[in-house]
Amino acid sequence: EEVVEEEQEDKGELPDVAAEQRVLNAFGEGLTADEAFRVAVSLKRLLDKEPLAKARFWGKIIGLKRTYYIAETKIDESRVPETEEPDRDEEEQEGKPADTIQQGINTYQARPAPKVLAEENKGVNEYVFYVATSDDISTWSRLPDVLPAHITTARVIHKLFTGDLESPVESQPPFPGVERHLLRAQIARISCGCTIAPKDIYTTEGAVEDDEEDDDGNKIIKPFQVKAYEEIPPLNPQDTPDAEDPESIAPVKDWFYGYKNDELLNVSNWVHIAPSLLVSGRATKFTPEDEAPEDEEEDDTLPEDGVVQEGGERINPFLSDVSHDVPLNLEGHSRKNIPCWALRKAFSNPSETSRTYLARSLVWPGAVCYAVAEANTPGAQFQNFYCGYGVKSNSSTFAPVLPPRTCSEFPTPNLKLMKDCTYDDELEFEPTPPAPHVKKDEEEDEEDA
Repeated sequence: EEVVEEEQEDKGELPDVAAEQRVLNAFGEGLTADEAFRVAVSLKRLLDKEPLAKARFWGKIIGLKRTYYIAETKIDESRVPETEEPDRDEEEQEGKPADTIQQGINTYQARPAPKVLAEENKGVNEYVFYVATSDDISTWSRLPDVLPAHITTARVIHKLFTGDLESPVESQPPFPGVERHLLRAQIARISCGCTIAPKDIYTTEGAVEDDEEDDDGNKIIKPFQVKAYEEIPPLNPQDTPDAEDPESIAPVKDWFYGYKNDELLNVSNWVHIAPSLLVSGRATKFTPEDEAPEDEEEDDTLPEDGVVQEGGERINPFLSDVSHDVPLNLEGHSRKNIPCWALRKAFSNPSETSRTYLARSLVWPGAVCYAVAEANTPGAQFQNFYCGYGVKSNSSTFAPVLPPRTCSEFPTPNLKLMKDCTYDDELEFEPTPPAPHVKKDEEEDEEDA
């Protein structure tokens, strides 16, 4: 009898979580071995249940009651069952009355803000995130896609997580959602600002405009900042050049030889591999159809200072190195313009050919990226990880308000206050001490006896 072998369904890619955490443990970061093993087993169960093409352990966010374990995944569209999405009547929602008195006061005669649509399957919503709590790490809940309103509001509030996804977020201004929406917004902010990699591992096209020449044939120096992207440039792996061609190796020399001269201890050799987050709460530029008719041409002129900004936020080109990040200015600190990233190198024997480096973010405490480089081997193995409270570093230190000045006493006419006496005055009125008792001869003889 012929045995029909059942085709095993492809469950998707999953990196070795335990091995990643062991590398982070060399720097005092990451999870313990037992905790990493439980997370790895739970992620395998997640791949069995959900139609995912790949997944990785994004990190954990510590809450007041519970801890969130977060998985970053990519949906496999070929395995998603087809479902009909219900039609949403947005016009009915415009005239909806306020649910509470606070909403009525905040929205009374208020001009509605311009509606910015969310990104679908790209930008900040390119990946799908699942979350599990420390109470039951085997149960994963899918987080909703982040909306621009969630990100813009999360930027102006400072809120710790409780560990309950349905917990209300009490803040001013009011946050449009519950804690699961705030968690998803903070994940998007951390991912866009702290997802980095060693330089030259990836390449891109169209991130920076081509060089232009003037009438004399000289290249026109362009500003470093660029306009917001309408589409995110592609992220392509670096092609390995011919080992016998020195000219092709020269542009990527450090990458080709495995950063063997400790180039990864320089911030200019680490680049952002995630798009910049715009003020509007999106990673790509949003232009309403009413404001951008096809007949009118878009004005591509740059401002006089040469800095292209959207709403006051600087936009760095895709795959720009982290040395161009805005430095920190801490109040009361003796040093000005502190770099946003701190770099370290793990201990290694001189006989070893591999070296391990770590980049730690000072803007988002808890965000790190490690890289393991092998000498004379192109590239490096890297991974990003986050473990913290999910709040951004506040450059302004907390200083309690000083108490008010002491008020003067109420004036009373003909009021004579008693003067406190001094020590000499106390001695003057102190009673005379008793005379010392002198022993007689008879008492002395009795004691001797």
